This record gives sequence, structure tokens and C-alpha cells, in this order.
Amino acid sequence: MKELRAALADQLKQPDGPTSALADVLKRVGKEAHQKNVPPEELIVIFKELWNSLAESLRPQNPDQYESVRQRLVTLCIQAYYAE
Repeated sequence: MKELRAALADQLKQPDGPTSALADVLKRVGKEAHQKNVPPEELIVIFKELWNSLAESLRPQNPDQYESVRQRLVTLCIQAYYAE
């Protein structure tokens, strides 16, 4: 979770799109969650709570841009969860 938090914080500083570091972390987190039988809904809730807490503390200037990135990251999470 520490690594995910750090990658998300970096991502919030670069809101143009998912960073490769964060994409890699999400893939590992998704795969690990699947292996540990964490329901995908729980994984998404945890991710969104962490994202929102970080975004709130940084007070984004363009909330729509951050929402768009968040949605793409949630998609990456889900894809990683179900990847073979």
C-alpha cells in the first residue's frame, strides 16, 4: 500500500494520464488482490478512497481532469485483477 500511495501521489502531480510507474503498481496490486481472493469491488473501493484522500489534500485545479485519470486507473485496476 505504501508503494501504491507514493505512485498515486506522483500521479496527482502529473494529471495528463497514468504514469508507467503507477500502471505497474496497479498491475501488481490487482494480481495480488486476485490471488488473495479480495473481491474486485473491495479493491476498487480501497483504490478510490486512497485516490480521493490524496487528491483532496493536493486540491486539484482541474477536478474533471483528475476524475478522467481516476477512471482510467480504475479500469487498469480491473484489467489487472482479471488478467491471466
